[in-house]
Amino acid sequence: MLKRPRHSRSAVWLGALGLLLNGCAKETAPAGCGDTGGTRLVVFASDRNQTVGQHDLYLYDLDAGGFRLIGGINTGSPEGNPSISPDAELIAFEATRGASGSDIFLYSRCDQTIVGLPAGVNTAAAETEPAFSGDSNKLAFTRVVSGFRRIFLVDGVGDTLIPLPGLDTTAAYSDWAPSPNQDGSLIAFVSDRNGTPDVFVWDRALRMVRLIPVLQSDSLDLEPSLTPDGHYLTFASNRAGGAGGFDLYLFNLFASAMVPLSVNAATDARNPSISRDGERIAFQSDRATTLGGWDLWMLNRVSGNVTQPAQLSSNKDDIAPSLRWP
Repeated sequence: MLKRPRHSRSAVWLGALGLLLNGCAKETAPAGCGDTGGTRLVVFASDRNQTVGQHDLYLYDLDAGGFRLIGGINTGSPEGNPSISPDAELIAFEATRGASGSDIFLYSRCDQTIVGLPAGVNTAAAETEPAFSGDSNKLAFTRVVSGFRRIFLVDGVGDTLIPLPGLDTTAAYSDWAPSPNQDGSLIAFVSDRNGTPDVFVWDRALRMVRLIPVLQSDSLDLEPSLTPDGHYLTFASNRAGGAGGFDLYLFNLFASAMVPLSVNAATDARNPSISRDGERIAFQSDRATTLGGWDLWMLNRVSGNVTQPAQLSSNKDDIAPSLRWP
C-alpha cells in the first residue's frame, strides 16, 4: 500500500487499493476537489442530453445554483443509481460496461477519474444500487445471487466485504435498495419476503431484521433513505390513505412514529434522499408543474416548502437523486 494523506476520505478507499492521491485534502467545502462552490450537492441521473432512457450522471450545486464538473463518468452506456459520499469526495454508481452486466463504479472527484473497488465487489453477477454509509467508509450494494437480490457491505478501510448476519440468507425472496446509517450497523432496505415489497431495517447489534409493522403495507413500499444517526427514515409508497399514486413517508425510529409530510399530491413522488439532519428531502416527481417527465424537487420539512432550483430539472427524465446536505 502506498502512503496517503490521512486526512483525505478518498485516500481511505483509494489507498486501500494501492493508489496515491496528489494533494486531495479533506474539504470543508467541495472546492478541495478540483472545482468551486458550496457544500450542498445533489447527484442524479438524467437523459436530458441523450436519447430517452440513456441516462448520464449530473452533479448540481444547490448553493451556487449550477452544475459541477464530474468529467470521466459518463460513457456511451447508461449510468444510474448514483450515491455521493457524505464528505463529497466520491460518487458511486452502477453501469453496464462489460460482459459481466451491471457493476459498481467509484469516481474520485479529487482525481476526476474512475478508480477500482476492493476485490469481491464486482462479479459476473449484476451489482447495483450503491449507497455510502454516513462516515463515507463503507458502501452497501445489491447483487443477484442464484436469481435473488441480496445486500452486501464493503469496507473501504479494511478492503473487504463485511458479514451481515441476518441478511446472509438463501431464502427464496429478494432484499434490495440498501441505505446504511453512519457506520453500517443499521441498513434500511426493501424486501419481498412478505409478498409485496416492504421496507425493513437490519440491525447489526440484534443480528437480525427489526420488525416495524408501520413500514409494511399490502401495497408497494420502496426506496428507503436513512439518516446517518438512524433517526429518520423516508420512503415512497402507494399504500392506501395517501394523496394519490406514490407518496413520500417519514418514520421517526427514535419515537417509533410516522411524521406528517406536506409534500404529497395526486401525482407520484419517488426516490427520496434525506439530509443528514433530516430536515431536507430531495425527490423525483411528475407533479403538475413538472417541466416534462420526472423532475427533481427539494422539500424543506420544517417550513413545508417544496422548491425546484433553476436548471436542476429538464424536459426529460431527471431521477434517482442522492443528496449531500451537511
